[in-house]
Amino acid sequence: MKKLIAISVVFALVAGVAFAVDLGANVIGTVNVLESNPDDVQSSGTMNRVRIDGSGEAGDGAFGGYYRLEAWHWSGEAFFGNVWWKPLDQFKLILGSNGGDGFYGKEGVTGWMFYQTACDTGVTNPNNTWGGSLYGIGVQTRDAFYGGDGGFDQVRLEIAPADIAKINVVLPFFEGGKTADVFKKTTFQLDLNLDFGNIAVTYVGNMMEGDQQPSIYGYFGGSFGDLSLDVGIGFTLPNEDGTSNPIGIGVGVKYAMDTLGVKFRTVAKLAGEDKATRILADVMPYFVLGDNLTAFVSVGIGMLMPDGGDSQLGWHFNPYIQVGEEWGAKFLAGIKASSSGVEGADVEWSVPIALIVSF
Repeated sequence: MKKLIAISVVFALVAGVAFAVDLGANVIGTVNVLESNPDDVQSSGTMNRVRIDGSGEAGDGAFGGYYRLEAWHWSGEAFFGNVWWKPLDQFKLILGSNGGDGFYGKEGVTGWMFYQTACDTGVTNPNNTWGGSLYGIGVQTRDAFYGGDGGFDQVRLEIAPADIAKINVVLPFFEGGKTADVFKKTTFQLDLNLDFGNIAVTYVGNMMEGDQQPSIYGYFGGSFGDLSLDVGIGFTLPNEDGTSNPIGIGVGVKYAMDTLGVKFRTVAKLAGEDKATRILADVMPYFVLGDNLTAFVSVGIGMLMPDGGDSQLGWHFNPYIQVGEEWGAKFLAGIKASSSGVEGADVEWSVPIALIVSF
Protein backbone atom coordinates (compact mmCIF):
# COMPACT_ATOMS: atom_id res chain seq x y z
CA MET A 1 0.00 0.00 0.00
CA LYS A 2 2.97 2.23 0.20
CA LYS A 3 6.59 2.05 -0.71
CA LEU A 4 9.05 1.97 2.13
CA ILE A 5 12.45 3.51 1.59
CA ALA A 6 14.92 1.20 3.24
CA ILE A 7 17.33 3.03 5.51
CA SER A 8 20.05 0.77 6.80
CA VAL A 9 20.67 1.75 10.38
CA VAL A 10 23.30 -0.27 12.19
CA PHE A 11 22.88 -0.52 15.94
CA ALA A 12 25.73 -1.77 18.12
CA LEU A 13 23.82 -3.94 20.58
CA VAL A 14 25.23 -5.31 23.79
CA ALA A 15 25.44 -8.72 22.17
CA GLY A 16 27.18 -7.22 19.18
CA VAL A 17 24.30 -8.02 16.76
CA ALA A 18 23.53 -5.61 13.88
CA PHE A 19 20.21 -5.27 12.10
CA ALA A 20 18.58 -3.08 9.45
CA VAL A 21 15.43 -1.00 9.89
CA ASP A 22 13.00 -0.04 7.13
CA LEU A 23 11.46 3.37 7.74
CA GLY A 24 8.62 4.99 5.85
CA ALA A 25 6.12 7.83 6.10
CA ASN A 26 2.67 8.39 4.62
CA VAL A 27 0.83 11.73 4.50
CA ILE A 28 -2.71 12.23 3.14
CA GLY A 29 -4.78 15.40 3.03
CA THR A 30 -8.29 16.05 1.65
CA VAL A 31 -10.08 19.33 0.93
CA ASN A 32 -13.77 19.63 0.10
CA VAL A 33 -13.69 22.66 -2.18
CA LEU A 34 -17.49 22.68 -2.08
CA GLU A 35 -19.92 20.51 -0.11
CA SER A 36 -23.61 20.41 0.69
CA ASN A 37 -25.04 21.80 3.89
CA PRO A 38 -28.71 22.09 4.92
CA ASP A 39 -28.38 25.87 5.18
CA ASP A 40 -25.66 26.82 2.70
CA VAL A 41 -22.78 25.55 0.57
CA GLN A 42 -19.64 25.18 2.66
CA SER A 43 -15.98 24.13 2.43
CA SER A 44 -13.79 21.99 4.69
CA GLY A 45 -10.57 20.06 4.90
CA THR A 46 -8.75 17.45 6.95
CA MET A 47 -5.41 15.70 7.18
CA ASN A 48 -6.52 12.10 6.84
CA ARG A 49 -3.16 10.66 7.77
CA VAL A 50 0.24 11.61 9.12
CA ARG A 51 2.06 8.34 9.76
CA ILE A 52 5.54 6.93 10.35
CA ASP A 53 6.22 3.18 10.07
CA GLY A 54 9.29 1.17 10.93
CA SER A 55 10.15 -2.52 10.82
CA GLY A 56 13.25 -4.59 11.34
CA GLU A 57 14.64 -8.07 11.91
CA ALA A 58 17.31 -9.58 14.12
CA GLY A 59 18.80 -12.97 14.77
CA ASP A 60 19.07 -13.89 11.08
CA GLY A 61 15.35 -13.29 10.64
CA ALA A 62 14.26 -15.27 13.68
CA PHE A 63 13.05 -12.15 15.52
CA GLY A 64 11.52 -8.91 14.32
CA GLY A 65 9.22 -6.04 15.08
CA TYR A 66 7.01 -3.33 13.64
CA TYR A 67 6.24 0.19 14.84
CA ARG A 68 3.66 2.81 13.79
CA LEU A 69 3.13 6.38 14.99
CA GLU A 70 -0.06 8.18 13.94
CA ALA A 71 -0.78 11.86 14.42
CA TRP A 72 -4.46 10.91 14.35
CA HIS A 73 -6.26 7.55 14.40
CA TRP A 74 -9.95 6.70 14.64
CA SER A 75 -9.32 4.50 17.69
CA GLY A 76 -7.91 7.41 19.68
CA GLU A 77 -4.53 5.68 19.93
CA ALA A 78 -1.29 7.07 18.49
CA PHE A 79 1.31 4.33 19.04
CA PHE A 80 1.11 0.80 17.64
CA GLY A 81 3.59 -2.01 17.34
CA ASN A 82 4.26 -5.71 17.37
CA VAL A 83 7.14 -8.08 18.00
CA TRP A 84 7.49 -11.54 16.53
CA TRP A 85 9.50 -14.72 16.75
CA LYS A 86 9.87 -17.26 13.93
CA PRO A 87 12.03 -20.16 15.11
CA LEU A 88 10.85 -22.36 12.22
CA ASP A 89 9.54 -21.74 8.73
CA GLN A 90 6.37 -23.48 9.87
CA PHE A 91 5.69 -21.34 12.96
CA LYS A 92 5.48 -17.65 13.84
CA LEU A 93 4.43 -15.99 17.11
CA ILE A 94 3.27 -12.34 17.00
CA LEU A 95 2.54 -10.11 20.01
CA GLY A 96 0.95 -6.70 19.49
CA SER A 97 -0.79 -4.85 16.67
CA ASN A 98 -0.33 -3.37 13.20
CA GLY A 99 -2.25 -0.16 13.77
CA GLY A 100 -5.72 -1.38 12.97
CA ASP A 101 -5.02 -2.60 9.43
CA GLY A 102 -6.12 -6.08 10.42
CA PHE A 103 -4.62 -9.55 10.05
CA TYR A 104 -5.80 -12.45 7.86
CA GLY A 105 -8.53 -10.59 5.95
CA LYS A 106 -10.30 -12.52 3.17
CA GLU A 107 -12.30 -10.08 1.09
CA GLY A 108 -10.41 -9.57 -2.17
CA VAL A 109 -11.69 -6.70 -4.28
CA THR A 110 -14.82 -6.24 -2.12
CA GLY A 111 -13.07 -4.40 0.72
CA TRP A 112 -10.27 -1.84 0.84
CA MET A 113 -9.05 -3.04 -2.55
CA PHE A 114 -12.17 -1.71 -4.28
CA TYR A 115 -10.87 1.88 -4.13
CA GLN A 116 -7.32 1.02 -2.96
CA THR A 117 -5.39 4.05 -1.66
CA ALA A 118 -8.19 6.44 -2.70
CA CYS A 119 -10.17 4.72 0.07
CA ASP A 120 -7.98 6.50 2.63
CA THR A 121 -8.91 9.96 1.35
CA GLY A 122 -12.19 11.87 1.30
CA VAL A 123 -12.48 11.56 -2.49
CA THR A 124 -14.32 8.24 -2.06
CA ASN A 125 -16.56 6.89 0.70
CA PRO A 126 -15.57 3.44 2.06
CA ASN A 127 -18.65 2.90 4.23
CA ASN A 128 -20.10 0.10 2.10
CA THR A 129 -17.16 -1.96 3.38
CA TRP A 130 -17.50 -0.98 7.02
CA GLY A 131 -19.80 1.39 8.89
CA GLY A 132 -23.23 -0.03 8.10
CA SER A 133 -23.35 1.08 4.45
CA LEU A 134 -23.20 4.46 2.76
CA TYR A 135 -27.01 4.59 2.85
CA GLY A 136 -27.60 3.63 6.47
CA ILE A 137 -29.53 0.44 5.69
CA GLY A 138 -27.53 -1.87 7.94
CA VAL A 139 -25.50 -3.91 5.45
CA GLN A 140 -21.84 -3.88 4.44
CA THR A 141 -19.59 -6.14 2.38
CA ARG A 142 -18.00 -7.47 5.58
CA ASP A 143 -21.29 -9.17 6.42
CA ALA A 144 -20.22 -11.74 3.82
CA PHE A 145 -16.42 -11.38 3.79
CA TYR A 146 -14.03 -11.65 6.74
CA GLY A 147 -12.34 -8.26 7.03
CA GLY A 148 -9.55 -9.59 9.24
CA ASP A 149 -8.71 -9.48 12.91
CA GLY A 150 -8.89 -5.83 13.96
CA GLY A 151 -5.17 -5.37 14.13
CA PHE A 152 -4.96 -4.29 17.77
CA ASP A 153 -2.91 -5.90 20.55
CA GLN A 154 -3.41 -9.66 20.53
CA VAL A 155 -1.44 -12.91 20.55
CA ARG A 156 -1.27 -14.42 17.06
CA LEU A 157 0.01 -17.83 15.99
CA GLU A 158 0.75 -18.66 12.36
CA ILE A 159 1.23 -22.38 11.72
CA ALA A 160 2.12 -23.69 8.24
CA PRO A 161 2.12 -27.52 8.23
CA ALA A 162 2.39 -27.57 4.41
CA ASP A 163 3.17 -25.16 1.59
CA ILE A 164 -0.50 -24.95 0.59
CA ALA A 165 -1.96 -24.81 4.11
CA LYS A 166 -1.76 -22.27 6.90
CA ILE A 167 -3.55 -22.08 10.24
CA ASN A 168 -3.93 -18.65 11.86
CA VAL A 169 -4.95 -18.32 15.51
CA VAL A 170 -5.80 -15.09 17.36
CA LEU A 171 -5.85 -15.27 21.17
CA PRO A 172 -7.20 -12.08 22.84
CA PHE A 173 -5.04 -12.24 25.98
CA PHE A 174 -4.47 -8.47 25.83
CA GLU A 175 -8.18 -7.91 26.51
CA GLY A 176 -7.74 -9.50 29.93
CA GLY A 177 -10.42 -11.27 31.95
CA LYS A 178 -11.07 -14.89 32.71
CA THR A 179 -8.84 -17.30 30.85
CA ALA A 180 -11.87 -19.37 29.85
CA ASP A 181 -13.40 -16.27 28.22
CA VAL A 182 -10.19 -15.59 26.31
CA PHE A 183 -10.34 -19.03 24.72
CA LYS A 184 -14.05 -18.65 23.94
CA LYS A 185 -13.21 -15.51 21.93
CA THR A 186 -10.33 -17.12 20.02
CA THR A 187 -10.32 -16.80 16.22
CA PHE A 188 -9.24 -19.75 14.04
CA GLN A 189 -8.63 -19.59 10.30
CA LEU A 190 -7.76 -22.36 7.86
CA ASP A 191 -6.15 -20.79 4.77
CA LEU A 192 -5.56 -23.02 1.72
CA ASN A 193 -3.67 -21.74 -1.33
CA LEU A 194 -4.38 -24.19 -4.11
CA ASP A 195 -3.55 -24.18 -7.81
CA PHE A 196 -7.05 -23.00 -8.74
CA GLY A 197 -7.43 -20.39 -5.99
CA ASN A 198 -7.56 -19.50 -2.32
CA ILE A 199 -10.06 -21.17 0.04
CA ALA A 200 -10.39 -19.98 3.63
CA VAL A 201 -12.70 -20.76 6.54
CA THR A 202 -12.64 -18.43 9.54
CA TYR A 203 -14.24 -18.99 12.95
CA VAL A 204 -14.50 -15.81 15.05
CA GLY A 205 -15.13 -16.77 18.66
CA ASN A 206 -17.37 -15.01 21.16
CA MET A 207 -18.74 -15.44 24.67
CA MET A 208 -21.61 -17.75 23.62
CA GLU A 209 -23.95 -15.78 25.89
CA GLY A 210 -27.04 -13.82 24.82
CA ASP A 211 -26.35 -12.29 21.40
CA GLN A 212 -22.57 -12.68 21.75
CA GLN A 213 -22.28 -15.69 19.49
CA PRO A 214 -19.44 -16.92 17.24
CA SER A 215 -19.39 -16.07 13.53
CA ILE A 216 -18.21 -18.20 10.62
CA TYR A 217 -16.95 -17.01 7.23
CA GLY A 218 -16.22 -18.98 4.07
CA TYR A 219 -14.20 -17.55 1.19
CA PHE A 220 -13.04 -18.45 -2.30
CA GLY A 221 -10.78 -16.23 -4.38
CA GLY A 222 -9.32 -17.04 -7.76
CA SER A 223 -7.68 -15.39 -10.77
CA PHE A 224 -8.47 -16.47 -14.33
CA GLY A 225 -6.35 -14.43 -16.72
CA ASP A 226 -7.67 -10.84 -16.73
CA LEU A 227 -10.56 -11.83 -14.44
CA SER A 228 -10.47 -12.25 -10.66
CA LEU A 229 -13.35 -13.56 -8.56
CA ASP A 230 -14.16 -13.39 -4.84
CA VAL A 231 -17.05 -15.26 -3.22
CA GLY A 232 -17.91 -15.01 0.45
CA ILE A 233 -20.52 -16.13 2.96
CA GLY A 234 -20.78 -15.08 6.59
CA PHE A 235 -23.19 -15.78 9.42
CA THR A 236 -23.43 -15.57 13.19
CA LEU A 237 -24.77 -18.53 15.12
CA PRO A 238 -28.28 -18.18 16.65
CA ASN A 239 -28.52 -16.21 19.86
CA GLU A 240 -28.93 -17.95 23.19
CA ASP A 241 -32.71 -17.42 23.08
CA GLY A 242 -32.93 -19.03 19.65
CA THR A 243 -33.15 -15.76 17.70
CA SER A 244 -31.66 -16.24 14.24
CA ASN A 245 -29.09 -13.85 12.78
CA PRO A 246 -28.97 -12.84 9.11
CA ILE A 247 -26.70 -14.48 6.54
CA GLY A 248 -24.40 -12.44 4.32
CA ILE A 249 -23.66 -13.67 0.77
CA GLY A 250 -21.32 -11.68 -1.46
CA VAL A 251 -19.49 -11.65 -4.78
CA GLY A 252 -16.64 -9.49 -6.05
CA VAL A 253 -15.30 -9.34 -9.61
CA LYS A 254 -12.41 -7.47 -11.22
CA TYR A 255 -11.70 -7.45 -14.94
CA ALA A 256 -8.50 -5.63 -15.88
CA MET A 257 -6.83 -4.93 -19.22
CA ASP A 258 -4.03 -2.52 -20.10
CA THR A 259 -6.22 0.51 -20.81
CA LEU A 260 -9.47 -0.19 -18.99
CA GLY A 261 -11.09 -2.32 -16.36
CA VAL A 262 -14.08 -2.70 -14.09
CA LYS A 263 -14.66 -3.68 -10.47
CA PHE A 264 -17.95 -4.99 -9.14
CA ARG A 265 -19.09 -6.05 -5.70
CA THR A 266 -22.44 -7.03 -4.24
CA VAL A 267 -23.66 -8.46 -0.97
CA ALA A 268 -27.07 -9.57 0.26
CA LYS A 269 -27.98 -9.78 3.93
CA LEU A 270 -31.06 -11.88 4.51
CA ALA A 271 -32.89 -14.51 6.57
CA GLY A 272 -32.58 -12.65 9.87
CA GLU A 273 -35.21 -12.52 12.61
CA ASP A 274 -36.74 -9.33 11.11
CA LYS A 275 -37.07 -11.12 7.73
CA ALA A 276 -35.75 -8.01 5.93
CA THR A 277 -33.58 -8.23 2.84
CA ARG A 278 -30.70 -5.79 2.45
CA ILE A 279 -28.63 -5.56 -0.75
CA LEU A 280 -25.62 -3.51 -1.81
CA ALA A 281 -24.23 -3.36 -5.35
CA ASP A 282 -21.31 -1.19 -6.52
CA VAL A 283 -19.73 -1.05 -9.96
CA MET A 284 -16.68 1.00 -10.93
CA PRO A 285 -15.32 1.09 -14.48
CA TYR A 286 -11.93 2.78 -14.84
CA PHE A 287 -9.95 4.06 -17.81
CA VAL A 288 -6.17 4.38 -18.09
CA LEU A 289 -5.73 7.64 -20.01
CA GLY A 290 -1.93 7.89 -19.74
CA ASP A 291 1.11 6.69 -17.83
CA ASN A 292 0.03 8.67 -14.76
CA LEU A 293 -3.65 9.47 -15.39
CA THR A 294 -6.63 7.23 -14.62
CA ALA A 295 -10.35 8.05 -14.49
CA PHE A 296 -12.82 6.14 -12.28
CA VAL A 297 -16.63 6.18 -12.15
CA SER A 298 -18.10 4.58 -9.02
CA VAL A 299 -21.88 3.99 -9.03
CA GLY A 300 -23.88 2.01 -6.51
CA ILE A 301 -27.25 1.30 -4.95
CA GLY A 302 -28.43 0.01 -1.61
CA MET A 303 -31.85 -1.58 -1.09
CA LEU A 304 -33.76 -2.29 2.11
CA MET A 305 -36.85 -4.45 1.67
CA PRO A 306 -38.53 -4.99 5.05
CA ASP A 307 -41.03 -7.75 5.79
CA GLY A 308 -43.63 -4.99 6.09
CA GLY A 309 -43.68 -1.29 5.29
CA ASP A 310 -41.99 0.77 2.63
CA SER A 311 -38.79 -0.21 0.88
CA GLN A 312 -35.76 2.07 0.74
CA LEU A 313 -33.47 2.64 -2.23
CA GLY A 314 -30.23 4.57 -1.73
CA TRP A 315 -27.68 5.46 -4.37
CA HIS A 316 -24.29 7.07 -4.93
CA PHE A 317 -22.42 8.55 -7.89
CA ASN A 318 -18.68 9.18 -7.48
CA PRO A 319 -16.51 9.92 -10.54
CA TYR A 320 -12.88 10.89 -9.86
CA ILE A 321 -9.47 11.12 -11.48
CA GLN A 322 -6.08 10.01 -10.23
CA VAL A 323 -2.87 11.72 -11.33
CA GLY A 324 0.25 9.81 -10.27
CA GLU A 325 1.36 6.30 -9.45
CA GLU A 326 -1.10 3.55 -8.55
CA TRP A 327 0.73 2.79 -5.28
CA GLY A 328 2.78 5.97 -4.92
CA ALA A 329 2.37 9.74 -4.74
CA LYS A 330 -0.78 11.05 -6.40
CA PHE A 331 -3.35 13.81 -6.75
CA LEU A 332 -7.05 12.94 -6.76
CA ALA A 333 -10.12 15.03 -7.57
CA GLY A 334 -13.75 14.07 -7.97
CA ILE A 335 -17.43 14.58 -7.31
CA LYS A 336 -19.41 12.74 -4.65
CA ALA A 337 -23.20 12.60 -4.58
CA SER A 338 -25.43 10.22 -2.61
CA SER A 339 -28.86 9.79 -1.05
CA SER A 340 -30.18 7.36 1.54
CA GLY A 341 -33.44 7.01 -0.39
CA VAL A 342 -35.54 7.91 2.65
CA GLU A 343 -38.51 10.05 1.63
CA GLY A 344 -37.60 13.72 1.97
CA ALA A 345 -33.87 13.03 2.46
CA ASP A 346 -31.47 15.55 0.94
CA VAL A 347 -28.91 14.65 -1.70
CA GLU A 348 -25.48 14.99 -0.10
CA TRP A 349 -22.71 16.12 -2.42
CA SER A 350 -19.15 17.46 -2.40
CA VAL A 351 -16.28 18.35 -4.71
CA PRO A 352 -13.15 16.91 -3.02
CA ILE A 353 -9.46 16.95 -3.89
CA ALA A 354 -6.69 15.02 -2.14
CA LEU A 355 -2.95 14.43 -2.08
CA ILE A 356 -1.15 11.22 -1.06
CA VAL A 357 2.62 11.12 -0.61
CA SER A 358 4.67 8.22 0.71
CA PHE A 359 8.41 8.35 1.28
